Amino acid sequence: MKVSTVVVLTLCQFCKISFALEPITTTLVLGASGVALISTLLGEYVGLSNFRCKSGLIECCGSTHIQPNMTGLKYELNNLLFGQHLVNDVAFRAVKSHLDDENPHKPLVMSFHGWTGGGKNYVTRMIVDNIYVKKQKSSFVHIFNAEVDFKHASQVSLYKDQLQSWLHGNVSRCGRSIFIFDEMDHMPEGLIDAIKPYLGTDPIHHVDFRKSIFIFLSNTGGNAVVKKTIEIWQEGRSRESIKLSEMQAILAKSAYNQKSGLRYSGIVEKNLIDHFIPFLPLERHHVRKCIKVEVDRLNIKKPIAKTVYDEIMDELLWFPADTRLYSQSGCKKISQKVKIVLNS
Repeated sequence: MKVSTVVVLTLCQFCKISFALEPITTTLVLGASGVALISTLLGEYVGLSNFRCKSGLIECCGSTHIQPNMTGLKYELNNLLFGQHLVNDVAFRAVKSHLDDENPHKPLVMSFHGWTGGGKNYVTRMIVDNIYVKKQKSSFVHIFNAEVDFKHASQVSLYKDQLQSWLHGNVSRCGRSIFIFDEMDHMPEGLIDAIKPYLGTDPIHHVDFRKSIFIFLSNTGGNAVVKKTIEIWQEGRSRESIKLSEMQAILAKSAYNQKSGLRYSGIVEKNLIDHFIPFLPLERHHVRKCIKVEVDRLNIKKPIAKTVYDEIMDELLWFPADTRLYSQSGCKKISQKVKIVLNS
């Protein structure tokens, strides 16, 4: 390492201070020769940072490490997610249009609702993996689990301050950040409104949040989604005929009124959530496809008989009792059930 590089790294903090001052102030403090020296060293420091970025030594907020692959996302949604035509359409178009826009009006905010096993976390991983080179390991991906990170309702005020500091610091580093709030139905009421100022159109303390993405994951509203899905099936309509407009109002009402982190929140009241996206209960043929994916993942070469698929599905719970049309756990337990049956 050259001597000048060592000096750059040593004076890094001083560089930040001096260049935060007005140019005339900097000149008075350092003198013309000092400013020239710092400018030269700063240029070398930037060059070193660019090298470290491109070489993969550090993750950078640019095209080196943020490479949206919308073709890949569309393929995965269409071929690896089953029974969720509304998710395939709305989530894909929402993410693509947001990423394509270099000057979005506001952050993209999506709220995923449905019973466990429907694919909420699965789709979230697809979105992340098709935006960031480092996928879920990217430092620009921030995941909060309400049961772990916000488990004490008595500390909401502290959580609010911490959350705002976290958002501001991370978006300062990279505007194309994504924030995922899992288990929203277990989040203390009132806490999520700490992020409300960051979901609008204006910068906060000179930091622009409009390129960020926020995703809420919740079981809240799942019962309402299931009820509506059954009603549509009883009417003789196909599953694919269900429109988002039939579910959006149901989910918004459930999110605002049922016990969850979104209950009575200003985020819902001020219409800051762009898309309430329902995850429908999975039918038997959807679960069968999940089993096939798991079998392929395990790289099992021998043919699997139809009776084995039936045996695996018999290990799951189904409803309504008279028709056994929908899986109570979606595809969530498939991995364990496949291993048990195949190893028996």
